Amino acid sequence: MTNTIHFRNLRGDLFGGLTAAIVSLPLALAFGVASGAGPVAGLYGAVSVGFFAALFSGTPTLISELTGPMTVSPL
Repeated sequence: MTNTIHFRNLRGDLFGGLTAAIVSLPLALAFGVASGAGPVAGLYGAVSVGFFAALFSGTPTLISELTGPMTVSPL
């Protein structure tokens, strides 16, 4: 299986990305406030992680953004 772009999946990919962005927005703001850097820093962090994960990704099942640290957490 190769990682190719199929335009027939574009609508679902766009809605999936939009849904993930809406769900992760409050979490990004909360992480920024909890770190003491402020909510804007949380937004910048979420956007930059998403950008670099998309740029350097090599797998179709990439776990990044705000859920990444929670997946390796022992809790």
